[in-house]
Amino acid sequence: MKKKFLFILVVCILSFPSLVFSAQESVAGTFGIVSSPLANVRQEPAPKSSIQTQVLLGDEVRILGKENNRYRISIPSQEQREGWVQQEAVIIPKDKGKNYLNPKRQWVIITKPRSEALILDKTGDHKVSLYAGTRLPVVQKNPGAYTVQFPDRSLAILDAADTMPVKTGDPILNETKPEDLAKTAKQFINVRYFEGGLTAQGMDMQGLLYITCRIHGITGIGDLASGKAGEARVSKKDLQPGDILAFYGEGRGMYIGNGQFLQTAKKRSLRIAGIYDRPFSKAFQYGIRLINAGPDEKKKPADMTADEIYLAQMRAGSLPLGKRIAYWAKRFIGTPYDTDPVGLYVRTNRIVADEKADCMYHTFRAVELALTRTPREAVERALTLRFITNGILVDGRVVNYDERFQYGEDMVMSKKWGANITADLGPTVSIAGSRNIADATILPKESLAKRELQQNLQDGDIIFWVKDPKKRIVEEIVGHISIIRIKSDKPYLIHASGSKGSGSRRGKGMVKELSLSDYLKQTKFIGAFVTRFKQ
Repeated sequence: MKKKFLFILVVCILSFPSLVFSAQESVAGTFGIVSSPLANVRQEPAPKSSIQTQVLLGDEVRILGKENNRYRISIPSQEQREGWVQQEAVIIPKDKGKNYLNPKRQWVIITKPRSEALILDKTGDHKVSLYAGTRLPVVQKNPGAYTVQFPDRSLAILDAADTMPVKTGDPILNETKPEDLAKTAKQFINVRYFEGGLTAQGMDMQGLLYITCRIHGITGIGDLASGKAGEARVSKKDLQPGDILAFYGEGRGMYIGNGQFLQTAKKRSLRIAGIYDRPFSKAFQYGIRLINAGPDEKKKPADMTADEIYLAQMRAGSLPLGKRIAYWAKRFIGTPYDTDPVGLYVRTNRIVADEKADCMYHTFRAVELALTRTPREAVERALTLRFITNGILVDGRVVNYDERFQYGEDMVMSKKWGANITADLGPTVSIAGSRNIADATILPKESLAKRELQQNLQDGDIIFWVKDPKKRIVEEIVGHISIIRIKSDKPYLIHASGSKGSGSRRGKGMVKELSLSDYLKQTKFIGAFVTRFKQ
């Protein structure tokens, strides 16, 4: 009987060898998502093997193989670093994460060292600790909080104060300043040293640099910190907060200003040290500047060549459309206000007159540059967007500017300037119209002041400010135009502000930015239309 059993077993192995190795081979090459708040990644598939790094909830991984109850993985967000992780810490979605990781979803990242998430599931509400650098998709935005989704599809509530929207990978476009890196890193002072760690439970210097940069959208930190990515090297006298410090012996630190830097050492917590103190003074090699904005980013469009505008369009092209509009609106900040009652661009029959701007020209150019890929395309788009019909150029000059949009309400009604989302945002009122418009549905100031409405505004939304019907002079409904830009989860307005007219009546305004809340307190407008360009 035993011989017969062994014979059958050998036949099965020879005939179906995949049955023996299927546990390891079936997962190789598949896509996984980390489903636990924190998981250790070890060098070998053994409980006491050294920890190489860690992964956070929602991290993408590539599964290379399996042994017993552990997966061998590579981690895309850590330059494909490899190691072994517990099988229970990773789920393998059937759609390869296409639904969960959909880039069109809104994402937030935890910025505090540790945050408590309230889990909402069938077993009852309970809390779980999440760590800085954890990125999660938003299901719903609530007052002061976000409802987010975990990889296992469960929902949780996060305090908005512990998070911020995930930034684009370009530190110039996402407006990260070097000192922002230092400010974020300082939150981890006194966290204990833990080799391979990258959370408030314990971390080493590589973990601190990785999480700090991840929060601010900077990737490739492994190469940057090793001096292999062509980043700017700086001397000791030129150091700025946020610079990475390189010491002999492969030591690293982060400069925080005033001759001080953050440093980790075995059996000690993350601490502040002096760059001129022993032994650091003699061990210092150079500083590494991760964020080194070029001078073109500080230029206003009037000071940019066509090539520089083209490069800026290329760079901003990776942003969603609304953010591109806000980006170009911001670049005009500081541009002098155009006090010409007709408009300099109309008076001189030009499409491009960036040296001065009123609110309508500022809106025109910001949108035209955002919608196109080259300066020439921006001019061609202007011939459509600025006109009720179409603009005509002869020898580089517009010959039919009398057919342009002269009234903001005409821009709203034309549907060329985005979808009218006024009624979608909050309670509206109806006011008397003019110029063949019987009445107009607008958001009153009271609605615009509500926090719930402001949280639904997005980068690039265009606000057309409405005059009190009793104060209309030339029968226009809209008296001013602004572009929304979201900062720290709050809406700000960018617009050209000043006074038209002649002589002493002219104001010396400029393109500037201020919070929507502050503007509502001082404005004489009774409400607004809002339009939005869709991707």
